[in-house]
Amino acid sequence: MVIQYSSYAVISIIILFGVNAYSAERVVLSIVNGEQTHHFTMQDLDDLPKSKIITTTPWTGENTVFEGISAATLLKIIGESKASLKVTALNNYWAMIPSEDIDKYNPILAIRKDDKLMSVRDKGPVWVIYPLSDFKEEKNEVLHSRMVWQVDKIDIEK
Repeated sequence: MVIQYSSYAVISIIILFGVNAYSAERVVLSIVNGEQTHHFTMQDLDDLPKSKIITTTPWTGENTVFEGISAATLLKIIGESKASLKVTALNNYWAMIPSEDIDKYNPILAIRKDDKLMSVRDKGPVWVIYPLSDFKEEKNEVLHSRMVWQVDKIDIEK
């Protein structure tokens, strides 16, 4: 019984503290574009060109700094000029980010919050962030519903 309890304790500790560490080889985001799928590790995402959004959200309070690749830049990198994004979270919650939102708001796929990589516990590793404060949209529940966190898959919808 002591051995079994110890095993559970070790596993719990690994889960509790291990969520912050991402293996350089572990895929954290898959982007499906028709028949082609692009896989990104945390290092891959961190190496991409980054945009910064400083905004207030319902979940973080005042002026939080987010960094990640912009949706428009991501589309260019994978060879698309205009498309909507179906963004899916680890828990299978999904939202559609229309191409009009990308044109107007250019949300980012944030991997950093206040200069730190985001863990699953902190809504990471990828969180869709809109520049709510720039557009005075802090109370826009439609945009809130599109700010998917714990993103692990994006489908390109043309």
